[in-house]
Amino acid sequence: MLDVTHLYAWYGKSHVLQGVTFQVAQGEIVSLLGRNGVGRSTTVKTIMGEVEPQGSILFRNEQIAGRKQTGKGHPFHTQKGTDGGARRCWM
Repeated sequence: MLDVTHLYAWYGKSHVLQGVTFQVAQGEIVSLLGRNGVGRSTTVKTIMGEVEPQGSILFRNEQIAGRKQTGKGHPFHTQKGTDGGARRCWM
């Protein structure tokens, strides 16, 4: 369902993700663990399209690496909730 391979990401000149690789099968529950500053949030932000990546991110066998999170064009998009607040949606 989700296949992340050789994922690299930067914030400016800071090399934050260095070769992250993992797979998540349908029905699996996965947790990213580690101390502060190891790239947990950046990994998720990169998959969500908020951080520009190098590498491969396949979601349901579709390449989504580098796609910006803009509306329903990205598998993980933002919609307004009934309360007017933004919420993440997963296609």
